[in-house]
Amino acid sequence: MAEHLKLAGEWEGGSVTNLDEILQKLGVGFMIRKMAASIKPTQTISFADNKMTVSNPKRGEETIPLDGSQFEGRIMDKKTVGSTTVDDAGVITMKGKVGDLDLLTVRKLNENGQMEFTMIVDGVESVRIFNRK
Repeated sequence: MAEHLKLAGEWEGGSVTNLDEILQKLGVGFMIRKMAASIKPTQTISFADNKMTVSNPKRGEETIPLDGSQFEGRIMDKKTVGSTTVDDAGVITMKGKVGDLDLLTVRKLNENGQMEFTMIVDGVESVRIFNRK
């Protein structure tokens, strides 16, 4: 089995670190930052034809190419991100820009079988742990 396929399935958000700091960097307002900190987001991940599809009940569905080609993605409050994404042995890494800020996201399984979603914006790092539903 290709390693990235282990990320396929339904996930529910658990603990998160530095979310408020990341959202501030992205220019998200106070009320939305406080709401974001209190929710446990869910997402469904699937793979087909060297693409990853991430579905979220609140934000809809996004299909992301895993071959390093440029695409227009969305992050947080639907800000557009010019990005490239690659799969490196089951670690899905997306690099892009939000305005003039550098963005890096990494999805991978940790040693406990949880998905770690790391987001780094302009040097500030946030990690959210997702548990399989």
